[in-house]
Amino acid sequence: MAARDVDIVARQAAESLGDTVKARRQELDITQEELAYTAGISRNQVQNIEHSRNNSRGADGRPGPSSARLDTVFRLAIALRVAPTYLIDPERSVGDY
Repeated sequence: MAARDVDIVARQAAESLGDTVKARRQELDITQEELAYTAGISRNQVQNIEHSRNNSRGADGRPGPSSARLDTVFRLAIALRVAPTYLIDPERSVGDY
């Protein structure tokens, strides 16, 4: 796989992660603030993950693409009561965690 292809796949994975986190959070009827508190991360971090962006800026001035750290994915999974793999691949079952 070429480096450009990896960038595309990574961006798609980040978007999927954000969509899945947001959908599960809404399913549980909790706010970004509540999720952030339970996961031990900032609300800004939750917002950035849900919108697939980070705080860095590209040359065009727009926010850079999101790339959540692995420990953050695990924190979110625990807070959302799903297996970490579900956040990355929502085709998998929610699972117990």
